[in-house]
Amino acid sequence: MLLFLLSTLSDEADRRALYDLYKQYQDAMLRVARRFFPNDTDAAEDAVQSAWLRVVENFSRILEIPCQKRGAYLVIIVKNESISVLRRRGREIPLDETLTEENGSDDSASVIEMIRAMPETYRAALEMRFVEEMSTREIAAALHISEDAANARISRGRRLLTEKLRKEGYTV
Repeated sequence: MLLFLLSTLSDEADRRALYDLYKQYQDAMLRVARRFFPNDTDAAEDAVQSAWLRVVENFSRILEIPCQKRGAYLVIIVKNESISVLRRRGREIPLDETLTEENGSDDSASVIEMIRAMPETYRAALEMRFVEEMSTREIAAALHISEDAANARISRGRRLLTEKLRKEGYTV
């Protein structure tokens, strides 16, 4: 897979940058995908491969992201690709808490869209906490902020998401 990805880039500096990203984040991306597919290694690997294809498609934009935030961005991409694989397979998307609309139907796609629409500051912190199951210390290190700032982002992000869910008729 790596050789294919490298062959799609024409610039040697881009190939070197992609190689470095791949070596640094491939294992973390696979761990995230495995949380969505605990009993299906092939599906987890498919999600990661799809994520890397998205990375290559948007490589110039990804290089514009500050180095310290690229890992979080790559994790978000693999998480979204994992969710897409689950949707295509018609499986229920795992969420940390059960969310149901008052009318009883499950509408996880709209919940995921709400999370995606959140400001990046909160979305990244929440995804690291609930998707990657990172500690506050790890989140702070990944985002290059203090632990207090990481806790504040997680708390504010939860509050914002809860408000959005309630407005949409979900019980939380």
